[in-house]
Amino acid sequence: MGQSNRKCLVVKSGRSTKGMADRFCGWTDPPLSVEGRKEIMGLRQAISDKGLRPPKIWYVSDRRRAVETFEVLSAGSHAPVVRLTERLREMNFGVYENLTWDELPDDFQRHYENALSSPIELKFPSGESFVDFCERVSTGAMEILSYEDDDSNIGIVCHEGSMRIWQLIAEDLPPSVFFQKSEGPAEGLWLKLKLSDVIQWRRKHMSPPGSQEGL
Repeated sequence: MGQSNRKCLVVKSGRSTKGMADRFCGWTDPPLSVEGRKEIMGLRQAISDKGLRPPKIWYVSDRRRAVETFEVLSAGSHAPVVRLTERLREMNFGVYENLTWDELPDDFQRHYENALSSPIELKFPSGESFVDFCERVSTGAMEILSYEDDDSNIGIVCHEGSMRIWQLIAEDLPPSVFFQKSEGPAEGLWLKLKLSDVIQWRRKHMSPPGSQEGL
């Protein structure tokens, strides 16, 4: 188990009604905006135009905008299997949920700007630290990739931050380059991943705690 060569179609949820205002929207649960639905429909058409067959098994963040993204993306598909999971949620921005950049305190703006080059220092008050976020998403990746012991492709609907973690794992890149990875709204990436890749990434970049190579 865990040695299959399946591919994962990792999709970032479409823009939400909060996202239109460029707010920190992590665990907050707004719906897709009209523009967000259009983005997903465009992605769905792009997949169809390339002659690609969407996965039959999907793992979806339990946030509303992700669920609605999946619904738009899979409409008309033949009975796909879907499992909701909080492991695919965006980072929890704590007390700064729903705030715009300009509404953040000056000291936290400086903290965030410093974290762009050293994300392991990032922590949102009453929310998640970057280290906890990496732990949650990568643990979820292990769970997802260990469920199926064949080569069936799987679909993932998550968010910008959680999508970046999946991409770092697939490319065996350290968490320190997290902010160098950026995808547009409703992007879809086909990533080749197996369980052992996630285990290796965690071992290399997240342990032992405090090491120069880990978090």
